[in-house]
Amino acid sequence: MNEEIGAPDSMSQRDEPIDGLERQVEIRCSFAELAQREADAAVARVAEVRRLWEEQAAALAAAQEDMDPGLTHAAKEAAHAAFRKAVAAASSRGQVEFAAVAWLADINRINTHSRTALTRIASAYAEASALQERLARLSDLAESTARMAVAAMDACRAARAELATSGLLPPAPPVDGAWTPEVARLAEAAAERKTAEALAGTTVPEPEMAAAGEAVTAPVAPDGAGQDATPVLSPAWLAIDLGSLHPQVIVRLVRRDDQIMGALADKLAGSDPTDRARWQLNLSTFVDSVVAAAIDEVCFEFGPGNAFWDQFTAAESREIARGLAALGFRYDGMGGFVDGRVPTNRDLAMAVGQAGLLPVKIRHWPSAEEAANLLQGVHVSADTFIAARAPALTLGELVRMLGRRAEYLPDLWNDWPRCRPLMFSTGL
Repeated sequence: MNEEIGAPDSMSQRDEPIDGLERQVEIRCSFAELAQREADAAVARVAEVRRLWEEQAAALAAAQEDMDPGLTHAAKEAAHAAFRKAVAAASSRGQVEFAAVAWLADINRINTHSRTALTRIASAYAEASALQERLARLSDLAESTARMAVAAMDACRAARAELATSGLLPPAPPVDGAWTPEVARLAEAAAERKTAEALAGTTVPEPEMAAAGEAVTAPVAPDGAGQDATPVLSPAWLAIDLGSLHPQVIVRLVRRDDQIMGALADKLAGSDPTDRARWQLNLSTFVDSVVAAAIDEVCFEFGPGNAFWDQFTAAESREIARGLAALGFRYDGMGGFVDGRVPTNRDLAMAVGQAGLLPVKIRHWPSAEEAANLLQGVHVSADTFIAARAPALTLGELVRMLGRRAEYLPDLWNDWPRCRPLMFSTGL
């Protein structure tokens, strides 16, 4: 009798974790569908803005053609020739005055047409430039949204695989035969390691993505070489070291240290002021690109004092912020959300669920005003991000890390063999 009574209790204990797994599968796979829809919407927005930009570029070309200085000059010459001909044929003062009035009217008409064309050109150029900037921003967002959607689908597959081990679901079939996301990750890591070995002439340990706020250390320089201000150029240990008492140039650079940026520009440009301005622009664009990529990857640190974020660990907060970004609620880098989009509590509940947490256990949900300020005080850990994603600062690592943003730095990449050793020094 005792066994018969105890059996249902035992079965209930076994079913409880399985129910939790089923709920996790439901949450993560639903979130993956939402993330995919957001990625599709982002691609559609890029296509629409590209269409508008192409139309505006065509309008600009037409306006410039209409404003051909040669045609304007020819029209004025023709008007002047007509005036001279009328004056030559005039038999009275009144006819001369009439010819002059007609000539001035023609000139005014030509000038008015030119001014109108110039206004159209300026307007079309401003609109085309704004659309081009918007297209670049939306393209970057679409790329990061697609990565988010892939990560969400991977999380869904992982949850299904975990549930499959319980015997309730068959395992999900691999994508493209044996080529799974994990195999792809290992292959990329191996490729990065081979590139680093080829450039450094030594074996470089496989880089792992560290959580924001955790130090990523590199091999220590022999004989304490990293402790002085002299650049150590030995390629055998070139790697970012966040734990050093004397921060490397790259660490200070991505922390937006204006003094080290100026010193590095002076070192690279020498005494040429024009070349120094060029290097200052290149380095500034590089730092902005690293910070933007870190924002895309949600490499954040959350300061204390926010009633919502204080309920979670740092890793959980990042997962929730990553979920919000996948739903289109992205950090704008200035304490708010891109385009002023503010998540509702339903959106926050979806992001909390995607992070593997139970929304019903959240004690504090922000009000509408608190939600608008949810990202106030967030710090972008650009140094941790670049140390994890491009520890050896090889060209391959950086281009892969920056994605499309790398296209805006051709001058920097051309001189990267000269820049890279300086980035690892502890003083200039």
